[in-house]
Amino acid sequence: MPWFLRILLIVIPLLVVVYGYVSSRLGAAVRTLTTWPHSNVRRAIIAAIAFANLHVVLLLVAQIFRLREFTMALRGSSGWAPLLAYPFWGSLIFCAEMLPMLLVLDIARLPLWSIFQRHKPAWLRLQALLSVALAIAMMAYVSIRIVRDTFSVRLTRHEIAIANLPRDLEGFRIIQLSDLQADPYTGQSKMQRYVDLANAQQPDLVLFAGDVVTNGTDHIEAGAAILGRLRARLGVFACQGDHDYWAAPALVAHALRRRGVTICEDSVLALPAGESKVSLTIITNVYQRRPAPERLEELAQRRPAAAAHLLLSHQPNDAVVNFANANGYDLVVAGHTHGGQVVFWKYAFPLSASRFETNHVSGLFRIGQTLLSVTNGLGLTVAPVRYQAPAEVTLLTLHRSSRQHAVSTNHTDEHE
Repeated sequence: MPWFLRILLIVIPLLVVVYGYVSSRLGAAVRTLTTWPHSNVRRAIIAAIAFANLHVVLLLVAQIFRLREFTMALRGSSGWAPLLAYPFWGSLIFCAEMLPMLLVLDIARLPLWSIFQRHKPAWLRLQALLSVALAIAMMAYVSIRIVRDTFSVRLTRHEIAIANLPRDLEGFRIIQLSDLQADPYTGQSKMQRYVDLANAQQPDLVLFAGDVVTNGTDHIEAGAAILGRLRARLGVFACQGDHDYWAAPALVAHALRRRGVTICEDSVLALPAGESKVSLTIITNVYQRRPAPERLEELAQRRPAAAAHLLLSHQPNDAVVNFANANGYDLVVAGHTHGGQVVFWKYAFPLSASRFETNHVSGLFRIGQTLLSVTNGLGLTVAPVRYQAPAEVTLLTLHRSSRQHAVSTNHTDEHE
């Protein structure tokens, strides 16, 4: 069974539960506060739910009957597909955010049951007012946040102190990028703004953690051309991502190399930085190709003497991070997670398969003596939107410290 069909079969029963509960509570609130006929309210809710979920229903039909071209059209960004995709994801996020709030209002009756029974009409009216007010506020918030996070790029800064860093590496600037995901949704304009924001930081080194494209080969050249516009004193270095491997890894690598990007698989490089050296280990760490433990150990042994040891990996999975810590790497740079892409921070639940792979979804983490930086990247996968996980360029600045890996971070958002 195709993975996408498996996901749909898991998601659809959850949608029935979420939409059923939220619509029943909001429908009851509307009926309490208005004199509208109950049948009209019910029909309006059913029509709204049917339209909102038409996208996923058509995807299920297309998957069951193996209508590949229809599936690709539904997942595209042109024509009528966005008219179905955006309402589905917007309504899904809205219902997921409303669900716990409405549950709290219902559960609040239990410890106050005697009061509820004595003042039932007044209680239900107050609950209805709160439900409708919350729904209006949440609808506005979700709409604004989706637009803002989907179509903007932020700059995130991390100041990293490394023990005994040579003075000529003080202030060494690394730009971390990932998940360009060149496709119709991540168009030329957004990719160019991503690169412009990175170049504006005047980095010494650029590290790209994979996924030039989302799928297929149509957008490899466009993605590679954009990344070829990156500029850094010591160069631009990349690893392969999952989507690159699903598309055509050899074509992705060739396109990047033609544009001056150094892309490696399981390699160790020594980068001269003044009188010092920076060691960079680049590994291929994707679903289709995991680095063998013995291969990782070989790479660790091949590292030259250097003032700082960096490791570039697409996925921030525990095996690689633990290896880096055990072998004295200062910093691991990764992407893959999209920062969760659709994230319900209030409930600490990112809608991302990456949460089942790692707890390191976005930000800077300490694992023993090693630091792990995971960036949100730029592009999209599965959902055509971002929510509370905006696209991100990450700037890592190295500083000298008398103690191992004292870390301070400063986040600055630049929305464009």
